[in-house]
Amino acid sequence: MKSGKLTAYSGMTTKIRAMKKRLLSSQQYEEITGLKTVSELLTYLQTFPAYSEVLSGIDSTQAHRGEIESRLTFSTYHDFSKIFHFAGTSQRKYLEFYFMKYEIATLKACMRNIMDSRSSTIPMLVDKHFKRHSKLNIDNLVNSNTMEEFISNLNGSVYEKVIKAVSNLENPVLFDYEMSLDLFFFSYIWNHADSFVPKGEKKYFVNSFGSQVDLLNILWIYRMKHYYSVSHSQIYSFLIPIYYNLDRSNIKAFVECESDGEFFELLNKCYYGRTYGFNDYDDMETQFGSVLNTIYMKDFKTAPYSLAAINAYLHLKSLEVAKIITAMECIRYGYDSENIAHYINRKKGVL
Repeated sequence: MKSGKLTAYSGMTTKIRAMKKRLLSSQQYEEITGLKTVSELLTYLQTFPAYSEVLSGIDSTQAHRGEIESRLTFSTYHDFSKIFHFAGTSQRKYLEFYFMKYEIATLKACMRNIMDSRSSTIPMLVDKHFKRHSKLNIDNLVNSNTMEEFISNLNGSVYEKVIKAVSNLENPVLFDYEMSLDLFFFSYIWNHADSFVPKGEKKYFVNSFGSQVDLLNILWIYRMKHYYSVSHSQIYSFLIPIYYNLDRSNIKAFVECESDGEFFELLNKCYYGRTYGFNDYDDMETQFGSVLNTIYMKDFKTAPYSLAAINAYLHLKSLEVAKIITAMECIRYGYDSENIAHYINRKKGVL
C-alpha cells in the first residue's frame, strides 16, 4: 500500500467502515419478520438514524408503496452524501459520475408522475446537497406536467438527446424512456471511465461495473425469451452494448438458443457459470445478485483503500433497501415470519 493512497482514502474508508457497521444486522432482520403491519415496520425503521429523517412526517396509515419506496431509496443518497463529504478530490470526481445513478432515478420518477396515473404523484426527495451535485434544474423537472415540458426542462443536459429520441418514436411508453436512460447510463459511464476513475484503480471499476453489465444482459435476454414473445432483433435492441467477460458470440448464443435447458447449459459454460456455477431451480436474479455481491466484497477485502470501498458499501446499502422493500410487501400481503425471512434471505445482491 502506497502511503499517498493510504492517506487519500484513510478518512473515507474509516467512515465507510463505521457506516457498514450500522447496516441492519441479522437480528434486526429477524425482528422485522415478526412485524404484522406496514405501520409497525415504518415505526421500527424510524428508530434507526439512517431512516428516521427520510421517513419523518410520513403517515404510515395513508402512504402508498411508491412514496415509501421513494423515501427508502433516498436514504441511499443520504449515505452517498456522507461518503462524498469525507472523499478527496479524485474520489469526489468518481462519485460525481456515480451520482448519475441517483439523477436518473429522479428523472424516472418525474416521468412516472407525468405518464402513469397510478403513480399518484410520488414525491421527489431532493435536498440542497442533491441540487448542488446536479446540473439539472430539478425543481422545473419535478413540476413538469407534460413530456414536452419535461424535455424542454432538460435542455442542454446530457439526457436531452436520449429522451428526445424516444419522444420521436411512435406512441412511446414509460418503459421506452426508462430503458433508454438505463442503456445511456451504462454506456456513458463505461466510455468515460478514464476521465473519472482514479489512476491505478480502473480494475476495480471495470470488474464490478463490467460484471454487472454482463449479468444484466444475460438476465434481460432470459426474461424476454422466457416471459415474452420478442424477436431476436428486439432483444438485441434492449441490450447494453458492452462486453466484459462475455463476447458477442456468447450473447448471440443466448439470444438464439431454443429452450430454457439450452440457455442454462450455455450459462454454465460461459465465464460466470465456470467461475460461480448456476442452477435452474433458484431464481436467476437471486443467483446473479449473489455473484455481484461476491465480486464487490472480494474487491473491498483486497483493496479497502480504493474506490472498491465506495462500490462495496453503496451496493450493500442498496441491498438493505431492497430487503426492506421485500419485507414490506410480504407484510402487506400477510405472510408469516417464516415466509418473510425466506424472501428477505433470497435477496443476496442487487443488479
